[in-house]
Amino acid sequence: MRLTICALVSALANAQQVRDYDDYDFHTFLGEFGKVYSDKEFTMRKAIFEDNLRKVVKHNEGYKSGEHTWWAAMNHLADWSQDEFDVLRSTKYSPSTHPTVKASAPPAASNPSSVDWRTKNAVTRVKNQGGCGSCWAFAATEGVESAYAIASGKLLDLSPQTYVNCVKNPSSCGGSGGCEGATMELAFNLTTQTGIALESDLPYAGRDETCSTYKPAVKVTSYVKNPVNDAAALETALAQKGPISITVAASSWQLYGGGVFKGCSRKWFGNNVLDHGVQLVGYTQDYWIVRNSWGAMWGESGFIRLSRASDNQTFTDKSPSDGVACKPYPKTQTVGGECGMLFDTSYPTGAYAVTDAQDGSIVV
Repeated sequence: MRLTICALVSALANAQQVRDYDDYDFHTFLGEFGKVYSDKEFTMRKAIFEDNLRKVVKHNEGYKSGEHTWWAAMNHLADWSQDEFDVLRSTKYSPSTHPTVKASAPPAASNPSSVDWRTKNAVTRVKNQGGCGSCWAFAATEGVESAYAIASGKLLDLSPQTYVNCVKNPSSCGGSGGCEGATMELAFNLTTQTGIALESDLPYAGRDETCSTYKPAVKVTSYVKNPVNDAAALETALAQKGPISITVAASSWQLYGGGVFKGCSRKWFGNNVLDHGVQLVGYTQDYWIVRNSWGAMWGESGFIRLSRASDNQTFTDKSPSDGVACKPYPKTQTVGGECGMLFDTSYPTGAYAVTDAQDGSIVV
């Protein structure tokens, strides 16, 4: 009940943040987001927009009355087709053979009541993966950025294109690679072997490109996989080690505008199929703070708060063939927490700068 009461108070206090869409139309939307379509595409996009507008208005009426803890928004994704939105979430969970490590709070102390790594210079700017299904590459890149920042005190913008181009995925874990999906673990493995480049050296292209020789800036020695569906262990790892790369069910996130999200197991338009890679950057007693890679116009300046009311609950992922890309496929899988966020979580360890072999200087 603590979360319900807290979220209700928050909803009532922040109701003024919900946009009034009474006079909002497709032409206004196009101007706001700088979009232009041909006549044929215009009709298709307008129909999608109008359907989503009805959903947003209805949902926000419920939010204002205290029925929901989060509000919806007509953001830049509001005229995307379901197929386009599905591509955006091209990270699937794949069974891991990597051993899990359970972090424990010190015997004489408990975890802090809240943690936010954004306030500790350990989280880079919010990024935008565009229409490429590279969320897994962004979640892994962000994990390495944060690990290196904590280890060195230096926050770098690293290159997700490194992973899009060069992560090999022969078993089709999480997709077929690149913009068609892979996993954070595969990216961490590459980082131990050949490292990751700076964004300035290998800029994000938003498309598949050939892997060629690149100048690595940072490597890691390994990575840690946290225990499955264990909120206490995840909180401790987040508090002690830093931001965590996680896999979530994000089919209901398209029109998230703000507030404490609770809806993957409801009927709004969500489910519990794990399909998206993101970065966990903090927590309070009532919600987890998650950074997405859909740009700063989405959600709360690119972030979403996920309810902790479901930390001790599990849900059934009824479509593992969509969310577990390595055969053999199980019929179902049990995922924990809001949007299954407790099921697949990991972070890189031993981040260090790569030295230039010619003169011994540090590349970064």
